[in-house]
Amino acid sequence: MPETLIGAVPDEWLITTLGKLCAQGGGDIQTGPFGSQLHASDYVTSGIPSVMPQNIGDNMIREDGIARISQEDANRLTRYVLRPGDIVYSRRGDVERRAWVRSDQAGWLCGTGCLRVRLGDSTDSRFMSYYLGHPDVRAWIVQHAIGATMPNLNTGILSAVPVAIPPLSEQAAIVALLGALDDKIAVNVRTAGKSRDLMTLKYRKSVSLGAAPVRIGEIAELFDGPHATPNKTESGPWFLSISSLSNGRLLLDESAHLAEDDFAQWTRRVTPKPGDVLFSYETRLGHAALMPAGIRACLGRRMALLRPHGIGSRTLLQAFLGPAFQETIRQYAVHGATVDRIPLTEFPSWRIELPSKEPHQLESSLAPLDDLVQQRERENEALAALRDTLLPKLISGEIRVRDAEKVVEDVT
Repeated sequence: MPETLIGAVPDEWLITTLGKLCAQGGGDIQTGPFGSQLHASDYVTSGIPSVMPQNIGDNMIREDGIARISQEDANRLTRYVLRPGDIVYSRRGDVERRAWVRSDQAGWLCGTGCLRVRLGDSTDSRFMSYYLGHPDVRAWIVQHAIGATMPNLNTGILSAVPVAIPPLSEQAAIVALLGALDDKIAVNVRTAGKSRDLMTLKYRKSVSLGAAPVRIGEIAELFDGPHATPNKTESGPWFLSISSLSNGRLLLDESAHLAEDDFAQWTRRVTPKPGDVLFSYETRLGHAALMPAGIRACLGRRMALLRPHGIGSRTLLQAFLGPAFQETIRQYAVHGATVDRIPLTEFPSWRIELPSKEPHQLESSLAPLDDLVQQRERENEALAALRDTLLPKLISGEIRVRDAEKVVEDVT
């Protein structure tokens, strides 16, 4: 049995590289458009989605806040248009994360800062997306990425990734099992997204019937986070990151852990509580999220929180994310030479728009929607953990598909 990156595999498996596999199937590995081809001024509010590094989740594209380009620009950049089965990587930063392109994402653009892998008909592209998620394969990519401070990928590195491919029938069986978990995750993501959209609509309808701008300091207490970064650990309480703030939710896959012994030091200013509104006061201005229950965490650098009193936390979050307060941030933020920031000493005096009629009724209507979002997100965490446990064992042949199916049936 030949030794490969993922261990010993049967003799009938194909052992090659990702670049050769793409060429064999008529595909290729290509860099997305450079900044000179697509400028910031080219992005539009409604149009063709352009997948950027921040949109690459764990084997899926995050659609929240995705940039868009006009159809005219998409026609001009046809060589970068995505097809179902393509795999998209970030060229810098978190280079081990990839996204498999689904059929409803056909025609989207592989955006600036990304790389596109196209397998053609050489193998099952979804199987390859799972193979590329094997911990040993991810570690190889990180090890070979270029850059001392920030890892960088290029077509040469991805082309050289060693691959070991089982027969098509075995690929299909693995894809059917892991794909069922990912499909359920995708359904939950869509359901949560629609619930968030409905919360936004409810808030905007409520303020359209009557708005009462109030000073932030009158309805919430402001707390600043630490101004340094602790040593990161593999487990323990969370050290939150401003990159974890996404469309009103806290995505912990962008945050790190710190040691239990350090936790008391890093929460001297404040310990985040469920219902706190977390926000960034530097660089990613306007981003905010609710602190969920069941998480022990400290604020990260450039983060602060609002602890509401006399107003519901969900209502405060919607007001923070609403267009009126986003404009307030743009107007009163301090624009520095390197970063923009919210002056926290002045922040409590800023006005935020709340419904003047029945604000508690709005909070009551937002609560079940927010609870549904949290329930679907918790379910996705469990599904993703199961998938990530099974993936390396299935890919390497440590367990058979029929045995893994019993595990999935017990959970789902």
